[in-house]
Amino acid sequence: MPVKIPVPITFNPQKHHFRFLLSEIGYWKTMELPKVKNDLLLIGNNLIDFYLGSLSVQQICNESIRFFQQKEINDEEKFTHWLKGANYKKMTLSDQSEWLVKKGNSHTHYIHIHPAKFSKHTIRVRAATLKTVIALLVNSVSIQKSISKNLLSINSVREKMLGLSPIKSADEPDSGILRLWRLFENYAQTDPSLPLNT
Repeated sequence: MPVKIPVPITFNPQKHHFRFLLSEIGYWKTMELPKVKNDLLLIGNNLIDFYLGSLSVQQICNESIRFFQQKEINDEEKFTHWLKGANYKKMTLSDQSEWLVKKGNSHTHYIHIHPAKFSKHTIRVRAATLKTVIALLVNSVSIQKSISKNLLSINSVREKMLGLSPIKSADEPDSGILRLWRLFENYAQTDPSLPLNT
């Protein structure tokens, strides 16, 4: 479901927050396909730094706001001065995860944050891989231990729902789809309340 990001923060949890996506899957399962497709477009097409830690979206935003309050940065002008012409700076949150901070495009949400590359509690994933795994979960397509047995279903979801090209194989041990699927699956096994298999 839509999440309200407090001013002055810009943050896209659909693109950067694993636990948020876990909760969204159940919501997307109840939505019409065009709505799900539009939401998944927000993930983009590039490499993504994907936060796996325990801080919620709200906690991340609140800690970010507190970081700037402590520096007495409470308006866009002071924030711009703090950047000192740099494209971005870093801040560290309570779980020792590092976050990139840059200028947002909105005058009300002018502090844009996302996980830093190689930060603690963060992995790098391809946007197409993340969208594929989410779409499979939303459509209840299980790849279990092997992708090859479900390759037709996987490619059908990729092409019809995401507009992505088909894959030939993804059973290699370092397959991004398989590794990310297992990450979601492992959380589903440790927390039965997660809506991954409903």
